[in-house]
Amino acid sequence: MAIEWRDSYSLGDSEIDAQHQTLFVLVNTLLAATEKSSLAEAVSNLFQHTRDHFAHEEAVMQKTGYPGMQAHVEQHTTLLAKLSKTSELIANYTLDMANLESFLAAWLFNHLETLDAPLVNHIGRQ
Repeated sequence: MAIEWRDSYSLGDSEIDAQHQTLFVLVNTLLAATEKSSLAEAVSNLFQHTRDHFAHEEAVMQKTGYPGMQAHVEQHTTLLAKLSKTSELIANYTLDMANLESFLAAWLFNHLETLDAPLVNHIGRQ
C-alpha cells in the first residue's frame, strides 16, 4: 500500500514541501521493496534523505530561534533511530513490513501536522 502525497499536505515553504514530497517517494520505495538488497538500499536512501531534511529544518529552527526546537529535534531523533533499527531488522530477515508501514504513515502525518506546520508558520512570521 502506498502512502500518497496530497496537495493538502503542503505547508507553504517550497523547499520543505519538496523535501517532504521526496520523503513520501522514498517511503513508498521502501514499502514496495521485496528483496533484502532492495530493502536495504531503500532504507539507506530514506535514512540519508531524512537526515539531510532534518539537518535543514534544524538549521532553520536554530537560525530563527524557533521555540519548539527541542521537541521537534526529539521527534527527528526518534525517526532516525527507527530507520537505523529497520536496517538491522532487514539484515536479520525479521522486518515486519505491516508494522513499518503503519509506523511510517502515522509518523509522517503526525509530524507534518503537529510539528512542521507550526515551524513553517514561525518561518513565515520572520
